[in-house]
Amino acid sequence: MVNLDQLLKSKEKVSLEMKKAGNGVPQSMWDTYSAFANTVGGVILLGVEEKNGEFIVTGVRDSEQMVKDIWNTLNNAQKISRNILYDYNIYVLCGKLIS
Repeated sequence: MVNLDQLLKSKEKVSLEMKKAGNGVPQSMWDTYSAFANTVGGVILLGVEEKNGEFIVTGVRDSEQMVKDIWNTLNNAQKISRNILYDYNIYVLCGKLIS
């Protein structure tokens, strides 16, 4: 299991990307997914924003829909050549909503 507090205290690096993603899956997530697929992998946290050098959980509007959108794209051969993820690779860590 991922330790969210530990990840938030670290900095983005080759195997860790954090993205705001408040209103939906950002296009930049797919660039990161592709980069991770071509290396040793990594962790992408959605609903996290950098403010003054610190990472803060800002949440997403509809985590259930976001997960569905991610799976729909991953399983669309016109967008992703090969889905390398499993059900246990995508999950919601906290249900914080933004307003």
